[in-house]
Amino acid sequence: MSGRGAERILLLLEWMARQEGAVSFSDAVAALELPKSSALGLLRMLVDLGYAAREDDGRYRLCRLPGEPDDTHQAWGTLARLTDAVLHTAVREAGESGFLAVLDEDDRVRYISKLMPEREIRYDRDITVSRRAHQVTSGIVLLTGLSADRLAAYATRAAEEAGNPDLREAILSKVEDARTAGHAVNLRGVVEGAAGVAAPVLDADGCVRAALNIAGPADRMAANIDQVIAVTCESAAQATAALTAFRHRLPTR
Repeated sequence: MSGRGAERILLLLEWMARQEGAVSFSDAVAALELPKSSALGLLRMLVDLGYAAREDDGRYRLCRLPGEPDDTHQAWGTLARLTDAVLHTAVREAGESGFLAVLDEDDRVRYISKLMPEREIRYDRDITVSRRAHQVTSGIVLLTGLSADRLAAYATRAAEEAGNPDLREAILSKVEDARTAGHAVNLRGVVEGAAGVAAPVLDADGCVRAALNIAGPADRMAANIDQVIAVTCESAAQATAALTAFRHRLPTR
């Protein structure tokens, strides 16, 4: 792509991001004073690359900006960077370990950020190892973002793999409780003696993109559970605000 072409695609992305809804081909041509052939080619490129979608009426709707977290899991680094300051504050206020988790393509939990508190006794976990979603608080929260069909398929598969038919309904119940409460709590974690609280981090479209998790020794967490829940939920809300601000953080022309 020539220098002029690169400039045009960036200007088109910025302009579309400032519009409230889908835009027409003629709108783009008029607003950016583009040649019709160039405008059509740029719009098609955005669709091909997953940045825009073509509506049934022929208009184009911006789906995401470069670097923005999406369903292809290709922007976890951006997600971790945008929420880093929030995680630091959460760990300081809770006095416990903090993690940011996402679902991978196999619906397993992957931790993309970890931060430890400045205290002698603290909880740690190997974040290079993925976890089964229904076994950890972060996973339960992330499962709240799945469609009904995908969640049901996950719960059925987990029950079959465990050889426990009752597990399916138990998973669905935990997910529904977390969805209603806006967070998940587990005072008896997979790791003996550990407990955790997690809350969802949403993107600008209201989709669950990550889970912010605070974890620590079970006895200490239980003694301060109300405070930890409050810190976790508030921090997740701040992380959500950071993702939303990223979507709208565009230069003014």
